[in-house]
Amino acid sequence: MDQPQDLRLSFSPSPWERVRLAAVMQFQRRLFVVFILAWPMVGVTLAVIALTSDLPVGATVWRLVAFCFALMPVVLAISAIGALIVGGRMREPLNYAFDHGGVHVWTSAFQHTHDWTQIVRMKRSGGFLLFFVSPRQAHAIPLRALPGPQEAALTALARTHGVGAAAG
Repeated sequence: MDQPQDLRLSFSPSPWERVRLAAVMQFQRRLFVVFILAWPMVGVTLAVIALTSDLPVGATVWRLVAFCFALMPVVLAISAIGALIVGGRMREPLNYAFDHGGVHVWTSAFQHTHDWTQIVRMKRSGGFLLFFVSPRQAHAIPLRALPGPQEAALTALARTHGVGAAAG
C-alpha cells in the first residue's frame, strides 16, 4: 500500500467562511444543541399554556414567547459578528503542512504544530474539513482549498496516524 503523501496548502479564510465556521463550531457540542432546542420548546409551551388557559394573557407573556424564539438566533448572530471582528483584519494567508510529524500551521506572526496524537478526530462539516484537538477547538480547512484528490490524500494521511472520522 502506498504511503500517504505530505500536503502543503495556503489559504485566507473569507469573511463568509469565518461566519460559517463560527456557526459550525457552535453545533459541535451536544449540550449546546440541547440548549439551543430547549428555548423554542419553552416558547411553544408558554404559547400553548397562554392559548389554552382561561386566564387573561398580557403582552408580557407574548414578549417572553418571542424572547424564547429569538434568543438563540441572536446568540448565533453575535457569535458570527465576533468571528468577523476578531478575524476581520486577517489578510495574511494561513499556511498548513500535513506530514508524518502532524499538523503544522504558520503565518509571519506565529507557528504551531499539533502531533497526530493530539488530533482526537476529523470531521467534514459546513464546507470545512475539521481536525479537532478538543471538543470545540479545531483546525478548519475550507474544502475550497482542498481539491478532491488532496482531500482524499489528507484524510488518508490522518487515518494512517490513527485519527478517526466523526459522523456528520
